Amino acid sequence: MPQQRVYHEYVNEKLVPYWYVLTFKPFEINWDKPVHYYDVIKPFEFIERDEFDESVITFSLKISDFLVNRDYQNKLGMNIKMIKNRIEVNEIDPEVIHQFILPYPDVEEILHLVPNNRILEFQS
Repeated sequence: MPQQRVYHEYVNEKLVPYWYVLTFKPFEINWDKPVHYYDVIKPFEFIERDEFDESVITFSLKISDFLVNRDYQNKLGMNIKMIKNRIEVNEIDPEVIHQFILPYPDVEEILHLVPNNRILEFQS
């Protein structure tokens, strides 16, 4: 499961989110699958924007890269096929990407896709 953070700054004493960042372990994403689902855990860890680690190879996402599926109620999906195509157009090996970033104002939209309460799934 990726590490999920929201990077922010304080503007006029108000917390303003700038980026939603997903950091993955090496080989955590299967680039051959069309979609990658992950658990979204709120509240997110809020980090000051100047603490962003620029040494991690990062790729920018779009709100259209995210998917919601009723069959995965506590998960958010990423359209890996579409993301991989954009990465490869830039002649980058997807395996070197370990972090995704979603800029503001898309941060607010992504937060609305995430349920505030987790739904427990029972196996019979």
